Formats: sequence, structure tokens, C-alpha cells
Amino acid sequence: MTPDFSHSCPPARSCAARSFGLAIAGLALAVWAGAAASADAKEPATRDLPALFAALEKTAVVAEGANLPKRVLYAFFDPNCTPCHFVWKAVQAYERAGLQVRWVPVAYQKENSAARAHAVMQASDRTAALRELMQTREREVAHRKNETRDRAERPVGGVTPVANLPSAFVTQLEANLQLMKRFGAPGTPLLVWKDADGKVQLKIGMPRLSQLPAITGLPEQRIDDPELTEFR
Repeated sequence: MTPDFSHSCPPARSCAARSFGLAIAGLALAVWAGAAASADAKEPATRDLPALFAALEKTAVVAEGANLPKRVLYAFFDPNCTPCHFVWKAVQAYERAGLQVRWVPVAYQKENSAARAHAVMQASDRTAALRELMQTREREVAHRKNETRDRAERPVGGVTPVANLPSAFVTQLEANLQLMKRFGAPGTPLLVWKDADGKVQLKIGMPRLSQLPAITGLPEQRIDDPELTEFR
């Protein structure tokens, strides 16, 4: 595992005191913020990785990329995570080359993270909803360069984020967050995959573009996006 916390989004500790006695909307934030705030994310023992990967394979995801993939990559993401947006942009060329990315939602960064995740996961076309979310993040990042007000509250994913989230979905997001922490990640993005020998590998944070062939198991793909220049 190669932690790169400068290009990841660690949970904020200040949210730890949120109450679970709030209404469902408040409960969604409290679950993620409280759970993410604890400092118990530790690197898992190698012997634990197969069991963690088996649990990951049972998790509801957004599958993007090849329908008959040459390789599969899991990516934990928060809908408001900027490095996650960079990962999404970087893997597009690899998806065209045969990669399937299975995006696993968590929610801890902002009050609307859980609602945004729900908008994607309940969409009739999750892949299209994820793409719209990431494109919205791109606009937000661009706007933030010139504006001080964050525009994270706009509707995304083709569905308006709802305030009252189903309790089952809240439970699933909490389980995803705890699984991410059991893999040793203090924040998003977290990439998880099996290498050519079947061993589970991890990458915390946005990888360098030069690392993507090893991560995806595919030949290096040309990436000309100027937004990703800093990751070369």
C-alpha cells in the first residue's frame, strides 16, 4: 500500500459529536462524520485482505467501464471529494482499454454528501448519474477558483438530492465507510484491486499517472487532460 495523504480527503474530526438522535437527514451526516472522525483507521494485516476484499465484492457499487472487463478496480469515493474526481478523470482512458471501475460510495465530507450518494445509487442509470456528478464536481472546482461560496448544494446525478434518506441506505453508507477504514484508509479516494498473482493491493489518494498501468494491469494510456498535469 502506498499512502498519499496529500492527495486524499481525510475525514474532519470536528464532526465527531453529531447525535444519532436526529431526524434521518441529520442521522445520515452524523453516521458518516462520527464514524469517519475516529482515528482507528490502521493498515490491515496482509492475512486480512482476502476477507476484506470478499466483503467489498458484495457491496453495492456503480460499475463504470468495460462490460466484459480485462481488469476490475474498486474505488471508494465521497461525492464531494476533489481527488476522487481526478481519479475518475484519469481512469477514463483505461476504461476504454478494458478496465471496469466499481465505485463504492461513502459520505463524510459535507452535509450533502450522503444525499448526493443516494441520488447516484437510486438512479435508474447509475453510471450516467455518476458521470453527471463528476461533471458537476468539475464545474464546482472551476468555480471555486473565482468564487468563495461553495456550490455543492445544486441537484446532481439527474436526481435532486433528498433530505430524508432511507435508513437502509444510511446503514449501507456506514458499512462502506467502516470497510474503507478497515482497509486502512483515513479518507477518499481508496483504490483496491487484485494484481496478476491474485494478491489484494491498495492505493490511498490520487495515484501518479505513471502508476496507473500497474494499478489497472493494462498498458499505459495517453492522458492529455491539463487538469491532471500535476499528477504526472
